[in-house]
Amino acid sequence: MFWRRLGRFTAIILIAASSIVLAPSPAYAEDCEPEFREEPMPQRPWPLERLQPERIWPLTQGEGVKVAVIDSGVGEHPILKGQVAGAYDFTEDEMGPRCDMASHGTLVAGIIAGKADGSSPFHGIAPGAKILSYRVIESIEGSSHRDSVIPVVNGINRAIDDGADVINLSLTAIHTTALENAIKRAHDEGVVVVAAAGNSGADGNREYPAAYDNVIAVAGIGPDGGHVESSSIRDYVDVAAPGAEIDGPAPSGGGYGRRDEGGTSFAAPYVSATAALLKSYYPDATPDEIAYRITVTANHPPDGWNAVVGHGELNPYRALTTVLTDMEELALAPAAAPILPDDPGKEMRDQAFVLTITAVGLVILFLSAKVIVPRGRMRGWRCD
Repeated sequence: MFWRRLGRFTAIILIAASSIVLAPSPAYAEDCEPEFREEPMPQRPWPLERLQPERIWPLTQGEGVKVAVIDSGVGEHPILKGQVAGAYDFTEDEMGPRCDMASHGTLVAGIIAGKADGSSPFHGIAPGAKILSYRVIESIEGSSHRDSVIPVVNGINRAIDDGADVINLSLTAIHTTALENAIKRAHDEGVVVVAAAGNSGADGNREYPAAYDNVIAVAGIGPDGGHVESSSIRDYVDVAAPGAEIDGPAPSGGGYGRRDEGGTSFAAPYVSATAALLKSYYPDATPDEIAYRITVTANHPPDGWNAVVGHGELNPYRALTTVLTDMEELALAPAAAPILPDDPGKEMRDQAFVLTITAVGLVILFLSAKVIVPRGRMRGWRCD
């Protein structure tokens, strides 16, 4: 233990020293000691067996796409080496942008873009994508929806400015106008926003940001495909993804751990990674088109949609490869504006004029018949 702590302390000093020249803040602050694990991944995680992202990789691995992880920070795990394109700290403790004291953001980032280098049976769904990390949560105790929403709003706006294509929000927060506006801004600027549906089961209030329009809200399912009991049951749920018995990288030490209880926090990144694959393969697709592909190709429940799993279980392969029909394409297209003449009243006046002339003609014809026909009969008119 002593030698490990000594080695870690030495590494911190070296990183801090180099940061004076290379960056405004070190990856880890001196008092940042995230969860340390050396345990290897024992077997291929069940979500990878179920989703089989390798089937998609001949088409794309998410290259050219940046996914913003607005969370507790992303640690320095080997499978994320070179995968984090930028990291920023919006918390008050200022422990550093790569400090993950909650052992949360690292796992989320690993699910999205962990490298498939053969060293472990674990890898991300979109290993070709890059991560932008925004640390807004200080510790696991500080990840409830009662937290200050300001860092989250700052993270969203900074992610948009940094060119994120997808934003993953594995958190809940109180509703504020600033948060709602940040979500709307992201959507309007072409960013796909994915959020955890919440972990309050059938009880509790609506969870934000998942409940906002323009957000893909993700519920959780277990290895048997059944609903995770804690996963929020709400009218805003869009789709479901693996959310229990989730394996992933620890924020320090190079090992792996399991979250048996899971949560929708870990379901959301599977959808964010799928959005990254779609954005890479369909670079001109809008957020609405990406969301539509994810929901319309999900493995639907018998009733098509319900408040437990939304449109059903995520199916990345179908989302990427399904050819939408003309009718489905039309469902995505905005309604065409009617083409009006230069003078909108002219057509109506013309029709009224024609009707008036016709009516007058009929009246004249009728009156003429009443006068002419009787006189003709009196004079003995007949047809030869």
